[in-house]
Amino acid sequence: MKRLAFLVMDVLILLVAQLNADVMLNATYSVDSVWATAFQTTVTLTNTTATPVTAWTASFAIPQGYVLSSYVSNGSFSVNGQSVTVHNLSSNATISAGASTTFTVIINMPQSAPTVLNQLQASGTGSGPTPPSPPPSFSAPVLQTISVPSGSNSYTVSWSAVMSAQSYTLQESMMSDFTTFQTLYNGPSTSFQVMNKPAGTYYYRVLATAVSNPSNIQSTTITVKPPVTTGVEHSAWYIDWTSWFNGPPFVIPSGNDMLNIFVGQLMFDASGKPTIGGFGNLTPSQIDAFTAYCHAHTPRIGVKVSIGGAGGMYDRCWDLLTTANVQVFAQGMVDYCHAHGLDGVDFDYEEFASSDQEVLVGSLIKNFKQIAPQLQTSLCTNAGFGPNYPWQAVVKTIFDAAMLGPGNCAVDRLYIMSYYDPMQSEEAWITGWANWVIQSYGFTPARVCVGIDDFDAHAYDPVQFAAWAASQGYSTAHWAFDPARP
Repeated sequence: MKRLAFLVMDVLILLVAQLNADVMLNATYSVDSVWATAFQTTVTLTNTTATPVTAWTASFAIPQGYVLSSYVSNGSFSVNGQSVTVHNLSSNATISAGASTTFTVIINMPQSAPTVLNQLQASGTGSGPTPPSPPPSFSAPVLQTISVPSGSNSYTVSWSAVMSAQSYTLQESMMSDFTTFQTLYNGPSTSFQVMNKPAGTYYYRVLATAVSNPSNIQSTTITVKPPVTTGVEHSAWYIDWTSWFNGPPFVIPSGNDMLNIFVGQLMFDASGKPTIGGFGNLTPSQIDAFTAYCHAHTPRIGVKVSIGGAGGMYDRCWDLLTTANVQVFAQGMVDYCHAHGLDGVDFDYEEFASSDQEVLVGSLIKNFKQIAPQLQTSLCTNAGFGPNYPWQAVVKTIFDAAMLGPGNCAVDRLYIMSYYDPMQSEEAWITGWANWVIQSYGFTPARVCVGIDDFDAHAYDPVQFAAWAASQGYSTAHWAFDPARP
């Protein structure tokens, strides 16, 4: 009788073990939004077994210097150092066979660091037979030698297929040991087209997603003619409501390297495509004629167009930007520049609506520069510098979002507009700006551009102010160009 009782007990224990068996869940993450110092990611847990799950636990690690923010959803979170553990809520505890659930977090990170979760895994408590063993590990793909066409900055990265692998993850780093990296591609293809890379050396490796070790590493070095930002630039602004666009011939100031057409805006064209336009009374044919005339001079004079700003007239155009369209707006701007022979775009941000919008403007500049590294970019700010003025915080947010890499900002020049204060005050502010962007963003003095008002303000002598800028190695930009003072 006792023997039978023990046998029954053993069977009951075995049944309970089967009913409460651990179920390995497939855990993946996607990056929803990226800011200069944070990113939002959604983790998806999928039950690929035939066993329903009644409770689950997920865990992942974040790199040193990363911090889990207070914004979390759809889970109960605990943090131990760099390790994060997530338990289900009562509302999402059950994951049926073949079904999924998600949770979302925002993670604070160092400036422009990679958006990554490490060691992501999850398991659940099942109510059925013991699940099958996890899939076997696959062999690593073999990454092929990268060939870059002569004079190009676009190329294809290819790798061998792995039997039974359903997707691949391609990673890129600017460090050979992949201390930091970003994911370029995740999908079933065995190749990926890398487009319009700025100058630099890039390293690549690929994995059969989640089930193999990384492949061998291949690298390539891109040499792209840098934008004209290394030397001092003298520029001037042309306003659409003047007669200066009547020509050819056109009146242009002597000794200038760049002329800026002010001012346009982001917009959608008749077909709904994101682009830029406006520019007051100027027609596209007038812009074409003016640009062609400037380019015909020796030395060649470049022409940029300016969007936004204008003391509030076009500020609201930045409201069109979203995380979903910022890249297509950048492409539309590049297309506009190419269509009209322009040398770049000036970004004049004066709306100050929110830090999120400022991040979008920085992302727009970054995408623009990544698509067309040869086109020049600039950003305008008012001169007041320091904690008593709002401009520095705004520029910081935009610059942080526009970083292409350490010490490599997608903004080629910072225009510092000086209007109504005595020259001594303006010089002190500009010196503060210059020291800050040189130390924090890898600028040179020549990339700092002193905006000089010789049009409607009389707080200083424009000629004397320009002489001071030259003595400091700064560039200059006259707002606005006065034909009487060439």
